[in-house]
This record gives sequence, structure tokens and C-alpha cells, in this order.
Amino acid sequence: MNKKWIFLISILTIAFSTFVYFKFFDGKKSGVSYQRHTVKRGDLKVFVRASGTVQPQNRLEIKPPIAGRIESVLLEEGNTVSKGRILAWMSSTERAALLDAARAKGASELKEWEDLYKPTPVMAPLSGLVIANNIRTGQTVTQQDILFVLSDALLVQAKVDETDLARVKKGQKALLTIDSFPGEPVLGFVSHIAYEAITENNVTVYTVEVKPSRVPDFFRSGMSSTVDFIFAEESNILLIPNESILKENGKSFVYSPDHEKESSPLKKKIEIGLSDEGFTQVKEGLSEGEVILIQKIAPKTKQPQSGGPFQGPRMPSRR
Repeated sequence: MNKKWIFLISILTIAFSTFVYFKFFDGKKSGVSYQRHTVKRGDLKVFVRASGTVQPQNRLEIKPPIAGRIESVLLEEGNTVSKGRILAWMSSTERAALLDAARAKGASELKEWEDLYKPTPVMAPLSGLVIANNIRTGQTVTQQDILFVLSDALLVQAKVDETDLARVKKGQKALLTIDSFPGEPVLGFVSHIAYEAITENNVTVYTVEVKPSRVPDFFRSGMSSTVDFIFAEESNILLIPNESILKENGKSFVYSPDHEKESSPLKKKIEIGLSDEGFTQVKEGLSEGEVILIQKIAPKTKQPQSGGPFQGPRMPSRR
């Protein structure tokens, strides 16, 4: 046999040995394990999430009836007022000039003019909350200046994606979570759904107004809020983790323990209902306290090689 054939046979032998080694002895291992889970009862809420902002339902800017000077301010921000209540007293420009001149002549002269020339009241045209107070005693104002801003109620305006709008209805319950008070959600109800869409960042959204069942003290106009519209909810139902459910041909299954062969769990058909990001309702096929198995597949890992078919022996490490 000439050298050419010997070289060719050697190459083929090396290639075959390499294939066999990496196919069967390369140290790659993958493991399948099962985690036991007990079926329990609980509550489940399915919701549509949107971002929103606290806004006045009706925002009213109060301007002075005349130009002049503020004599006294009777309310501050955060106060609740009724319709017709006096918010401040002011003098017209003429009255302010007369009082200043009378004040220079003495207290009796000043009192005479104050009784003769009464100040002008600034009144609340509606009942509500004072959300802004822009004036102080002694300040000079014009008829274009905004003295107070009133709101009859604070609500949350949410921007709902058009793809989610079908799951939002008037009167629907929603949870309002102010970003700066994440641990204090407030229950609210959908009061209005806009008929006209708006486009934000190339996304079509609709403005949905949510009225809180109560307005907490920390509510402020302009605050950012997360709004969870409760689409469906069930109480005291059987729940299992989503990762435990197997889907085959449109049907749902779970693994259950096989007491005869622990390494080969049984598939059990179930009927499921509502589902959220973590859990799914079980309508039929399981009972409370029953144990199911959740399959865990370990990722393939490559162990350090101790030597290939053509790798020389390792030198011992020095100490």
C-alpha cells in the first residue's frame, strides 16, 4: 500500500473518531426535572393596563371682576368651597387710591371711607376644590389675571390603546395607582370613553376618564397614575401556574405524578378559564390539594473537557 492510501485512511480515521467523540463523549448534558405544586384556591383578576394623569373634571379659572388691589384672601389651596362663597375681598383702583389718601389723614378718615366705599367680593361660581391660589394680600391685579383655579372633582384620564378599547366599558371598575404612592391603590369607575381618537407616538389611543370612589388627600392635579381596568375577576377558584399547562391540539394538560413510575409522569386533561400573567383558573380536571408536576428543563451545559481523542495528557498543576 503506497503512502497516498495510508495518508487517506489516516485522515478518514481521524474524522470518524472526532465525530464519535463529539457525538457521544463531548460532555454535553441536559436534564429534565419536575417540581411539585399543590393546587390551591385564590382570587384572580384580569385587567387592561394603561397610563394616566390626575386631572380636574371641570377646571375653572377665576379672574377679578375689576382691576384693583387684593385686600384679603380668605382661602388657600386644598380648601373645599361651596357655590357663592367669598374667596377674597378686593378694592377697585379708585377705592384703593381713596383709602391710601384717607389713611394718610388718620384712622377716623380711613374708617369713614371704608364704610362709605365697600370692597368688592371675589366669589366661587361653583362648589369644588381650590387647586391653585395665585394671589396675596396687597397684590395689584388686572382683569386678565387668574386669581384662583377651582375644580369640582379630580379624576384620572387614561390613554387606552385602540386594541384594548373593546375590553373597557362605562361603569367598569378600575384600580388607580399613583406612581408616587404605589402602596395605596384607589378603586374607581369608568365615567366616560372618548369618541374621538388621538395619536401619540404613532399609536392610536382613546382618552378614558375614571372617577375614584373616594379622592384621597394625596391626589394632586398632574400626578402620573397606572390604571388597571378590571376586565374579569373570580374569587375562591382553583389556580395553577401558567408554566404547568401543556397545550396539544387545542386542549390543555398538566403532568401528575405516576406512583408506579416516578420518572414518567402522567398527562392529565384539564379545562381552564381565566388567566393572568402568572396563574390560570382550572374549571375541571383537578381538585384542591391535588399535586401536579411542573416540568423543568435544564439548559445544556458543556463540561470542561478532560482530554479529547487526540488531546495530549494534562500536566499536573504546581503547588
